[in-house]
Amino acid sequence: MASNRADGDDHAAWLAAATDSDPTEVAAELDEGERRRTFVVDELIEAGYRDGELLELVARLTGLDDPPARALIAARERFAVPASAPVSLRDQRLTENEMLFRRANDASIQRTRTGSLPTELDVVCECTDRDCRQTLTMSMAEYEWLRQNPRRFVVLPGHEAPAVERVVERFDGYVIVEHSN
Repeated sequence: MASNRADGDDHAAWLAAATDSDPTEVAAELDEGERRRTFVVDELIEAGYRDGELLELVARLTGLDDPPARALIAARERFAVPASAPVSLRDQRLTENEMLFRRANDASIQRTRTGSLPTELDVVCECTDRDCRQTLTMSMAEYEWLRQNPRRFVVLPGHEAPAVERVVERFDGYVIVEHSN
């Protein structure tokens, strides 16, 4: 994202013209994307991720290339409160399992965005069990809300891992969990 507002306005205007979209809406979406990327980095730093591992997670979750990801991490680390304890290997593996399923779900949703947006989505359970391939159905609005927090995942009832996550909400057919580390 551009570092000053004038550049950001030019980028939004160019993108709006290229996509035949409203420049105000494009600028708002670009700003929202920047806020979400900052939120993701802040949450990962707070969760205790550092160095190469942090860079890898930021790149995967935000879609930023290496230099912009490094710059965002450096900018946000200045504001970070030091973590009290490092992330355990077990917790890292559990998180990696959940992220694997999250990426698969996000890729599947992106493929459906070529046409009209569905109101209901079939997604893979994002539990810590690497072998789980069960699916659940949730609304598109709920899925988009879920993706605003990088520490939240959707799992089937009974697939919660209370040692590393807490239940945020329960719905018919699925549960929203959040990592507690």
